[in-house]
Amino acid sequence: MMKDLNMPRRALGASRRGASLVLVLVMLSGLAVLSMILVTNVVSSSRAQRGERESLAAMCVCEAGLSQAVFDLQAGGTGALGQKGQPIEFGGSSFYVEAIPQADGITSLVSTGIDNRAGFRAELQVREAADSFYRWGAFGDESMTMDSNARVDSYDSSVGTYESQAVNGNGNDQHANEDGDVGSNGSVTIEQNSEVYGDAHAGPSGATNVYGNAVVHGSTTPLPEVLEMPALVIPAVAAPGGSWTVDSAQTLVPGDYYFDSVTLKNQKVLTVQGPARIVVSSFELRSGSNLLIDATGGKVELYVLDDFVMSSNTLVAATDFSPANVEIYLQSDNVFDPDLNVDLDEVDFESNARLYGSVYAPHAAIEINSNFELFGSIVARSVHLDSNSQIHFDEALASASAGGGRTFETVAWRILPFRN
Repeated sequence: MMKDLNMPRRALGASRRGASLVLVLVMLSGLAVLSMILVTNVVSSSRAQRGERESLAAMCVCEAGLSQAVFDLQAGGTGALGQKGQPIEFGGSSFYVEAIPQADGITSLVSTGIDNRAGFRAELQVREAADSFYRWGAFGDESMTMDSNARVDSYDSSVGTYESQAVNGNGNDQHANEDGDVGSNGSVTIEQNSEVYGDAHAGPSGATNVYGNAVVHGSTTPLPEVLEMPALVIPAVAAPGGSWTVDSAQTLVPGDYYFDSVTLKNQKVLTVQGPARIVVSSFELRSGSNLLIDATGGKVELYVLDDFVMSSNTLVAATDFSPANVEIYLQSDNVFDPDLNVDLDEVDFESNARLYGSVYAPHAAIEINSNFELFGSIVARSVHLDSNSQIHFDEALASASAGGGRTFETVAWRILPFRN
C-alpha cells in the first residue's frame, strides 16, 4: 500500500492558517478593546469638559444673581429674586435668590445658580452703608449726646405726615417708625429716660453709653470705620446784595441770591419759591417768624457762612412739609480754638421751634434746645439734644439723595453646599 506523502503538508498548512486566524482575531479583539478604551476616554473627557463648563456657568450665574439682588435692594426692593420652582433665566442658565433679614440690619442674600445638571450656591451678607448724612436722624463727627427725655424716631413723609404715623406707644413713648438712627465717629451718650427708636452707632474707637432707663431699640455695635464728612462747597452766585430785613409778608422768586444778612422780624413770614439757592453771611428768624418754601418748581438750598439763629416758636418748612425740599448748609464755626483769636459764630436752635429739612454743619457744635422738633436729618461736628427735644428722621430722604439709591456694604461672603 502506497503512502500519501502530501497529507502532512496540507495539515501543516491548515494548522498555520488556523494559527494566523487566531492571531488576527486576537489582534482585532485588542484593537476593539483599545478602541473602546479610546472612545470611553473621549466620552469621559467630553463629559468632564461639559461638566466643568456647566459648573463654571452655574457659578457665574450665581454671582450674577447676587449682583441683581444688591441692585434690587438699592432700588428699595427686598433682594429676593425668583424662587426654587420658578428661577430667573439668565444667558441660558438660571438663578434664584433668597433674602433673609438678620440682626443689626444685615440682610443675607443666598443665590443658587443652575446650568443643566450643575449648580453653585453662595451667600452674601450686606448692610446698608451709613456713609451719607441722609442716613441719620442725628450724627456728630466728634460726639453725639442726648439729655434726659430726648427722643429720636423716624417716619416716611412720602406716605403721610408724622402725626398720622406716630401710632405706636403712648404718652412720652409715643413714636412712629424705628429707623431713627443716631451716631458719631466718636462716642454716643444717651442719658436717663431718653429713647432711640433705631440704632446708636459710635465710632470704631468710641463707645455707646446708655445710662439708667434710657433705651436704644436697635443696634449699638460700633461703626466698622470712620465716616468722612464731605467738604462743604459754597456755590458761586451773584455779588452780595446787602442786608435784608423782612418786616412784612415777603416773597422771593426762584433764582440765586447772595445777602450780607437776612432778618425775619417777629411774627413775619418770608416765602421762597424754588428752585433757589441763597448764600447769606447771617440768617436770623426772630420769635414767631416763618420761613416757608414753595417747592412747586423745585427745592431751596440755604448756605449760611456765619451766624444762624432760629429763635423760639419759629418755623422753617416747605408748604408741603416735605423735608427733602429744604436743605440748610452751615459753614459756621462756633467751636472755641485756644490757638486762634476769632469771633465765634452764633448757631442757635431754640425752644419750641420746628424745622422740616436737612442740616449739614461740619464745623459747628449744634445744640438742639428743649422742645425743639426737627423733621428730617442733622449732621454736624457735634450734636447735643437737650431734654425733651425730638428728632424725627424722614426715611424719604434716603431716596432723595444723589443718585436716588441706597448704598450697601459687604459684611461676609461664602460658598454654600449646592442643594437642588
